[in-house]
Amino acid sequence: MLAPDLDAVTRLIHQVSDDIIVPRFRALGDGDVRAKTSAGDLDDIVTIADQEAETALTSGLRALLDAPVVGEEAAAADASVLERLQGDGPVWIVDPLDGTKNFAAGNDGFGVMVSLAERQQVRAAWIHLPVRSETFVAESGGGAWFNGARVRVPDTSVPLRPTGSTFVRFMDAAERAVFTARLDGRYEPVTASGAAAVEYTDVLRGRKDFVIYYRLLPWDHGTPALILTEAGGMVVHMDGAPYTIASPNQVTVVARSGPVQAHVRACLGGAA
Repeated sequence: MLAPDLDAVTRLIHQVSDDIIVPRFRALGDGDVRAKTSAGDLDDIVTIADQEAETALTSGLRALLDAPVVGEEAAAADASVLERLQGDGPVWIVDPLDGTKNFAAGNDGFGVMVSLAERQQVRAAWIHLPVRSETFVAESGGGAWFNGARVRVPDTSVPLRPTGSTFVRFMDAAERAVFTARLDGRYEPVTASGAAAVEYTDVLRGRKDFVIYYRLLPWDHGTPALILTEAGGMVVHMDGAPYTIASPNQVTVVARSGPVQAHVRACLGGAA
């Protein structure tokens, strides 16, 4: 696959953030926020910043590498956009504003996520948290960087009560009850941001030990999964198989190390 200049993509994301997203942070006007029809999520919203940022990123990314784009807002308007992930050639995956609810509420827990995939495997990934001035970049087999410096998860030990967060509201109610019972009292809950860009990077930086997800939208997980795994973390399903952008919805453990994910999966009844 022809790889784009990693720094050029980083500059593009910063520019779009600076020109479109940050100026509207805590400055959204009447009509700048609307409800979005999303399967299973009646409270989903989209803002003018999401839409304009996706348009700008789509144009800018294709100028750097002319490949199809799967953007969250484009897919929301036309589900057939997801079919672009099934080809063998390169494809951009864009979440123009991950954590839209935080952004609209004036909370800084939001970011821009971009990745480049080929044959349903993410090859390069970028996360930018603009208000926090945090940028993460990774290349498959090449490691991960935080604000320009190499980064690794800080520790691989397993504490007696790991800290973590769970996102399982899309799970079947009966399955969720079993899941909750198995974890009860076995970890220290940490306040969740609601944004994958923040959750995964919090795990990478040691702010929490694990996160558990069930719904696996490709723009939510493809980018941060590569960044975390290139930094030494793990993103695996209950059977131990690694997450990919082709993974269907299922319980998935995001952990800062192999020992942590094995411990969490064992608590949930999976093989360690």
